Amino acid sequence: MKPLIAFCLILLIFFGCSNQNESKYMQDKKIYEFSWCSYKDGFKAQDLNNELISYLGFLGNLEEQYGLYKETKYLDPSFKQKKYDFSWLDIFENELEKKAFYEFAQNSEIHKNWLSSKDEIIDCDSQKQIFYETRIMDDYEFSDGDQIYVGFCKLKDGFDLNYLISEIRRNSVFVERPYNQAVLTPKFNMIDFNVLIYLETNFVIDNLDLIKKNGLDNACEEYENYSANSLLFNTYTID
Repeated sequence: MKPLIAFCLILLIFFGCSNQNESKYMQDKKIYEFSWCSYKDGFKAQDLNNELISYLGFLGNLEEQYGLYKETKYLDPSFKQKKYDFSWLDIFENELEKKAFYEFAQNSEIHKNWLSSKDEIIDCDSQKQIFYETRIMDDYEFSDGDQIYVGFCKLKDGFDLNYLISEIRRNSVFVERPYNQAVLTPKFNMIDFNVLIYLETNFVIDNLDLIKKNGLDNACEEYENYSANSLLFNTYTID
């Protein structure tokens, strides 16, 4: 009995430390928050743009006084669909800066006024989709109107994230052109995928199915919700 108890204690210590290390590892990663939004009747993108001045002032104040920086992107889908008009993407440097941002936002009248104005123009899904970044490469200077490609991957048995990253690093389609490349791991559980392949680039891809086209489907199962396993957005930085 005593050896069994001792073994159980070892397992508890091991997994407890493992979870703590994993949690600390994630805390240092960039965080991507996707919100899926639609314009209310009678409103359009220009109306939202007119209200951004207060939001930009709030962001500028945070960076100037406290050194907090948050990147925001407006993702305009290049494909036809009815569920939403655009995606609002917030990118935080890490968990600590994300927490600090929301604490300041909660106590800022400027930010409250921005939220009030925004809510008159758009409806956004209250359930944000949150991902942690593993950066692969930064060799492209992103400009307004460039594209963000998002590819869905559910890793097959026997394959892991390191394998997928190594395949992206050496695949010709990703080497021959400049990209900002990352893989995003969801903070939430999804049945259909467990990794996003995230690319920033400056050209419209004719064949969106980069996963199948470039041999990554040996590691990724097909995502049935989208025929091409991917989405493409024309993207604008809000700064």
